[in-house]
Amino acid sequence: MIRNNSSKKQNLIRTLMKNAEIMIQVGISQSTRTCGKASCACHSDPSRRHGPHTYLTFRNAEDRSSGLYVSPEHFEEAVKAKQAWDDFWKTATNLATFNREEMKRRWQAAGKARASK
Repeated sequence: MIRNNSSKKQNLIRTLMKNAEIMIQVGISQSTRTCGKASCACHSDPSRRHGPHTYLTFRNAEDRSSGLYVSPEHFEEAVKAKQAWDDFWKTATNLATFNREEMKRRWQAAGKARASK
C-alpha cells in the first residue's frame, strides 16, 4: 500500500508540474459591443453587434482587477492555459487531501504505538 500511495503521489506531482508550464489564473469572458459609429447597424440591431470579443480577467500585482484582450488567433492558447490552471488547482486539491489523509494515518499509528507501551 505504501508503494501504491507513493506512486499515486508522484503521479499527482507530475500532473502539477505539467500544468504549471502553461497555466494562467484567469477568468475568460466574451462580449459583444456597439461601436462609435452612430450609423452602424450594431446600434439598432443587437444581433449585429461587433464580436464576440474575448477577454481574460485577473488580479494584478496591486490586487486590482485587470483585463487582457484575446485576439482570435490566440483564443485556443488562452483556453488551454486557463484549463491548465483549472487542472492544476484540482490536482493540488487532490494532493492536499492525499497528504492530509497520509498525515492522519501517521498520527493515528503513532498514537496507537504510544498507547501500547
